[in-house]
Amino acid sequence: MTQEIIVGLDIGTTKVCAVVGEVRDEQVEIVGLGTAPTQGGLRKGVVVNIENTVRSIRRAVEEAEIMANCSIGSVYTGVAGAHIQGHNSSGVIVIKDREVTPAEVDRVIESARLMVSIPSDREVIHTLVQDFIIDGQDGIKDPVGIHGMRLECRIHIVTAAVNALNNIIKCVNRAGLEVSEGGRGFALQSLAASEAILTEEEKALGVALIDFGGGTTDLAIFSGNSLRYNSVIPVGGNNLTNDIAVGLQTSLNNAESLKKEYACCLNTLGEDTTNIEIPGLGGRQSRSVPRKDLSTIVDMRLKEILDLLNKDIQRAGAGNPVLAGAVISGGSAQVPGLADLVDEVLLLPTRMGYPEVVGGLTDVIHNPAYATGVGLVLYGFYRRQAGPRGRGPRGGPRGGKSGTWSRIKNWFKEVV
Repeated sequence: MTQEIIVGLDIGTTKVCAVVGEVRDEQVEIVGLGTAPTQGGLRKGVVVNIENTVRSIRRAVEEAEIMANCSIGSVYTGVAGAHIQGHNSSGVIVIKDREVTPAEVDRVIESARLMVSIPSDREVIHTLVQDFIIDGQDGIKDPVGIHGMRLECRIHIVTAAVNALNNIIKCVNRAGLEVSEGGRGFALQSLAASEAILTEEEKALGVALIDFGGGTTDLAIFSGNSLRYNSVIPVGGNNLTNDIAVGLQTSLNNAESLKKEYACCLNTLGEDTTNIEIPGLGGRQSRSVPRKDLSTIVDMRLKEILDLLNKDIQRAGAGNPVLAGAVISGGSAQVPGLADLVDEVLLLPTRMGYPEVVGGLTDVIHNPAYATGVGLVLYGFYRRQAGPRGRGPRGGPRGGKSGTWSRIKNWFKEVV
C-alpha cells in the first residue's frame, strides 16, 4: 500500500528547505529533509534570480527524496517578503430572527471579504475567520443553528504580490515540481510555522510568533485561536553578516563564518575576554580582536530589529494582547542569548520554537530553522483532511470563495 506523502518547500532568502511528511494512522511523520543554499537567488524573501533558485530547489528536493526514498511531484510552498500584507475586516448581514444556516455563513464571510479592496496586482492567499458575532454576542466559532437577528463575521485576509507568487510558481515548475492543489498550495510562512511550534494554549491566550530569517523578520500575532495581525520587517540575518563584514573589515564569507561560530548577544558573554581571529581582506594579514567587539555589533543590530518589532506589536493594538509571550523561530533565531534579549526589549516571556511532530526524524528537525518547512507539511495535512477543494483548517483558497458546509464545518473545528 502506497503511503501518502506531503512535502513542504520553504524557499527562504538564504536556504531552500524541503521536508517530506508521510501520513500514517491519521498522523504525520517526518521522513525526509533536504537543504540547499540559495546562492543569491532571493533577496528579502523575493525571487531575484530564477536559475539560481531553481538549482537550489532541485538540490534540496533531491536530498529529501534520497532520505525519504520517494519521488516528489508536488509541494506546499511558503510565501514571505515585504510584499505580504495583512488586513482585518468584518461583515454583517441580517438573518431575520431565525437560526443561522450554512448559506448565511458563506454570505457573511463573503461580505467581509468585499469590505477590503484588493488591487489587481495582488492576490489573496488566506481568508481566515477569527470569530462570529450574533446580536452582540462575540467569540462564536460555529454559528450554525444559533437563533438571532444579526450575524457578523471578523476575518483576517493575507495578500501577496501577483508577480512574486508567479515567480515562485515558475521556479517550482522549472524544478520539475508543481505547487499542490492546482497552484493554491501557498501558505504565509509565519502561519505555517505556527502549526509546528505554537501550542493551542498560546494561540488562545495571545502569542507573538517572531521568525528571524535571513532576509526578513516576520511577525504574527495570534489571540483567541486566530491570526490577528501579521507584518514583515525587511531586515534579517543577512544584515547581521553585512554589519560584521563592515565593522570588522572582512569579507562577507568570513563574516558569515564568524557569525555562525562566535556571534552571541552581550547578555551571554559575561566575563569572556577571549580574542578571535579576523581574516584580512585582499591578502592582508589576519588580526586578533576581542570577541566582545563582534557581540557588540550583533547586539546593536538585533536591538534595532526588536525595536521595529515592538512598534509593530504596539500597532496591533491593545485588542490583541500577547499574554503568553513570544516564540522565536528561524535560522537567525539561534544566536545565543536572543531569547533573553527579546524578553528584555519587548518585555515578553520568550522561548525558542522547536518543531514538534509525533514520529519520524524528530531529532533531525528539532531546530528552529526547520519550523516553516515542518509547518508547511502540517498545513498541507490539515487542508487535505478538510477536503481537496476545501479551505483547509488554517487557511483559505487563493482568491476563492468558501466551499460547501461540510468543509466549512471542519475548518471551524481547526480554525486558527
